[in-house]
Amino acid sequence: MLGLGMDEPDEDDDVQIEINGVPFTAEEDFLEKYGKTYSLQFNENKEVVLTPLNA
Repeated sequence: MLGLGMDEPDEDDDVQIEINGVPFTAEEDFLEKYGKTYSLQFNENKEVVLTPLNA
């Protein structure tokens, strides 16, 4: 799971990463599967869209 990381990571296996200056918290398993580099964009509904660059 990957989510906005405004607070400290909850679990021991959570990692905090930064994408375009925005902090995110992710589980280590998620980062191993999808990588740590993403593009951060907004769609036409102004929703956040993260796309893994190393999947």
